[in-house]
Amino acid sequence: MIFEQKNGFTLVELIVTLAVLVILIAFAIPYFHEIMAKQEVRHFTNKLISNIQFAKSQATLHHSNVVLCPSQNKLNCQSNQWNSGFIVFLDHNKNRLVDTNEQIISTETTDLKYGNLDWRGTLSIPSLTFQAENGLPIGSNGSFYYCSLSAQPHNKLVLSPMGHTRIETPANC
Repeated sequence: MIFEQKNGFTLVELIVTLAVLVILIAFAIPYFHEIMAKQEVRHFTNKLISNIQFAKSQATLHHSNVVLCPSQNKLNCQSNQWNSGFIVFLDHNKNRLVDTNEQIISTETTDLKYGNLDWRGTLSIPSLTFQAENGLPIGSNGSFYYCSLSAQPHNKLVLSPMGHTRIETPANC
């Protein structure tokens, strides 16, 4: 008698394998969201710091004020749209608005999913302006607050009057 060898799973093996897989996924998903939330904070903080440094250098390079402002459409400044993204542009006439003769030199998309981003500056203006003469912020010292929607700690990126940044962890937003 010759027996054929069959390759495959029995129904019991398949059910046990699927049960183990479901249990592993049930434990892994919360940790996955935690990792993604941590990554979002790190990524957005680095992106923001590099764009602040870029805006400072462009102000002195182009001898023009440079504005960093929230923007959802990446064409003009829109208050309270930091969660969507921001633009950096040369502001020749110093009105903090993108005019037809002014060049947008950088656009960034943030698309935050695990927290909300807000700028709180000294002049209650929803943008940052860097001076043409020296690249320092004009009345734009303040802080970016990243308020976490998950169990992650909140994050605060402080911009000093001299244009330096530091990161803090506030107790609340």
